[in-house]
Amino acid sequence: MIKQLQIFLLIAILALGAFVSTSYADKILFFSPTRVLLNDNDKVEVINISNLSEIARAYKISFQDLVMTEDGITTPVDSFEYSARRMMRFVPREFVLQPGDRQSVRIMSRIKSDTPDGEYHTHLRFLEDVTQRNQINEKKEGQGASIAAPLAYEALIPAVLSHGKIETTIGMKDARISRVADSGNLRIDLSVTREGNGQGVAFVNTDYVNADGSLTPATPRRTIYIYRELSERTKDYNFASLEAGGSAQKIKLTLYDSPSADARPVQEVVLDIP
Repeated sequence: MIKQLQIFLLIAILALGAFVSTSYADKILFFSPTRVLLNDNDKVEVINISNLSEIARAYKISFQDLVMTEDGITTPVDSFEYSARRMMRFVPREFVLQPGDRQSVRIMSRIKSDTPDGEYHTHLRFLEDVTQRNQINEKKEGQGASIAAPLAYEALIPAVLSHGKIETTIGMKDARISRVADSGNLRIDLSVTREGNGQGVAFVNTDYVNADGSLTPATPRRTIYIYRELSERTKDYNFASLEAGGSAQKIKLTLYDSPSADARPVQEVVLDIP
C-alpha cells in the first residue's frame, strides 16, 4: 500500500442526501494522507485536511462501511463481517475550515482482546453541513444566494486496521486479450484472486515482448485492490494499439505483491496479440 499517496478526492451530493456523482476534483479539500492504516504497533493516525475553496465550510465526520463487488465497484452497507468501524474512533467529530486553513483529525484503534487476526476496513466520511454556510461566511457584494446553494461535498477516506498475523496471497487467472472494435486498441481482461485474512493489493506490469525477447512497457504499472470480503475480482483496461509495440506479437503480464523496485514476480502470463 502506498501510504504517502496524495490526491484530491471529492464526491458531490445534494444536501438532502441524494447521491449525484463521484469524481476527483480540485479547489475543495486536500487530504494527507488519503488512506488510514492502523495496526497493533501504530494505533494512531493523523489526517490533515486543507480547505482549498474560496469559502468557509463546515464538516461532520462519521464512518461509512463500503464493500467491494466482483467487478471492483464499492457499495455502501449498514454493516458487514470485516467492518472496522467498531474498532476505531476519531476526534474531532465536526469542524469548520476557513479558506486556506488546515484541520487535523486524529484516528485511533481500540481492538478487543478476542478479535480474530486479520485486516478490517471502513471509510471515514467527511460530509459538508451546508446549513451553516451563511453564518460562517461573511457575505460579499454580488455573492448573493450562491453561498446558500444546496450542494454539499462528501469525501470518503479508506481506513484499514490490521490485527495479529496477516497472511494474504494474490494471483491472477483467466487473462485474455482482444481488440476494441471502435479504436482497434488492445484490451486485457483478467481476474485477480485473493486468499487469506487480509486485503489484497496487486501490482501488474504490462509489457510488449519483442522478437529478441526484450520487453517494452505497454502501460504504466496498474494497482488493483481486492477487499477481504472477496476471493476474486475482475479487471479490464484498454491501452495503445499494436503500432506502439512495433513488431511485438506477444504481451506479458507480470504480477507483484509489492510496489518496490526489487520485488519478485508472483506470477507471469504471456498472451498472443490478436
